[in-house]
Amino acid sequence: MKFGDKLRILVSSNLILIVLDRLSRWFIFKNPDFYSGRFIELKLFKNSGLYFFSLNPNFLNLIIGAVLLLLVFLFFKTLKQGNFLLTTGFSLIILAGFSNFFDRLYFGYVIDWIRIFILPTSIFNVADVMIIGGSICLILSLRKLR
Repeated sequence: MKFGDKLRILVSSNLILIVLDRLSRWFIFKNPDFYSGRFIELKLFKNSGLYFFSLNPNFLNLIIGAVLLLLVFLFFKTLKQGNFLLTTGFSLIILAGFSNFFDRLYFGYVIDWIRIFILPTSIFNVADVMIIGGSICLILSLRKLR
């Protein structure tokens, strides 16, 4: 398969993922206490910080914006290399980062909505899963380069 064909599939699948992420956040925002079961809870959690940081929100937004711009630069640089796994990793992380960043700017917090009780600190959203998937792609592509 040519890189251009792979890129079209990547764009299509990323578009589906980001729409799923935004729609799920909208749904949980409108239905804040949607479901609570024995092992999982689907409800609105307002994440106003980062896991290890407690910074001034304006400074935090500046840092996040700068990191996202750096990732966009690296994404376009990897596009020229034709490394599909690396491009996939960066695109997932960038889209998810912008989705979380949008929440932070618009609401003042990130909308998280999935909680799995058996995992510690397990409150997340679809974008967080995209970031993990993108990170795995980056790690695999670096191992592949060796």
